[in-house]
Amino acid sequence: MLPWHHNGRRLVNRLEASLTTALLGVLLLAAASTSAAHAEAFGRVGAVNQDATGTPPGGAARKLTVGTNIVVKERVRTSASGSTQIQFPDQSAVNLGANSDLVIDQFVYNPGAKSGTMVASVSRGVLRFIGGNISHNTGATIRTPIGSLGIRGGMVTLLLPLPRSIAQSDPALAGLTGELVIAHFGQITLSNNVSTVTVPSGFATVIGSANDPIPTPVRISDATLRLIARLINSKQNQTGGVANVVRPGQVPSGYRYTVVQYPTEPPGTDPLGYTSIFGTSGKGVSQTTQAGSTTKPPPPPPPYCCN
Repeated sequence: MLPWHHNGRRLVNRLEASLTTALLGVLLLAAASTSAAHAEAFGRVGAVNQDATGTPPGGAARKLTVGTNIVVKERVRTSASGSTQIQFPDQSAVNLGANSDLVIDQFVYNPGAKSGTMVASVSRGVLRFIGGNISHNTGATIRTPIGSLGIRGGMVTLLLPLPRSIAQSDPALAGLTGELVIAHFGQITLSNNVSTVTVPSGFATVIGSANDPIPTPVRISDATLRLIARLINSKQNQTGGVANVVRPGQVPSGYRYTVVQYPTEPPGTDPLGYTSIFGTSGKGVSQTTQAGSTTKPPPPPPPYCCN
């Protein structure tokens, strides 16, 4: 039998090990809670129609409703009848049309400096990005399966892939396949493995593969642009439930809004039907005014984008 002092030392060692393990667990839990709290302040759903889901990293898919928090690395998907809009603290917004798949890879924002980092990846569908403070100051990035867009102070629409019906509707797009990029305003730079092209305001291009030169941007018709707008918008009188019709009293706390009416479409109550909602203070409204102007150069964006 070991002397009593050996048994005592063994007991002390066990107690120290237990305390260390418990303390480590508390620290890890605190760190996880801090990380989760930080993630909750990331972005919110400003509008949603029909079926749209979000899958947080390591979590289960959940149905999106107005005011739902969106966290970094969350995967947002829409169904064949779904559409949604995500609003961010820097007053930028992302509109998704049907059959879209998006992940926000990074979002870091310093409100004091009005700068930060925003990186998103879209693998399919229809997306419109409306730039806020980050894109105006340090730039935002959108990655696609075969290219990457650098966006400064801009508004851009993506179709992945370009639908055949859209390509056939415009001689400028005839015979093209791949990812359609439309620059409405701001500085839009499109890159793949072999080339980099600046897409002027009011122009578009189609990137066919990661290893082929990007074609020279072209103008597409207003009629084609209206067809594309309908892919982002939900159908007239279509709503996804009472929580999905955004009215002034339902806008998430901290997110003010502006309704931008498409002049070629009839009015409706659905914010994703014929309107776009984004911050009224700061860059959002400034960009809306600029997008509707006729100042040259650069050429103005298509007239359908705002009134």
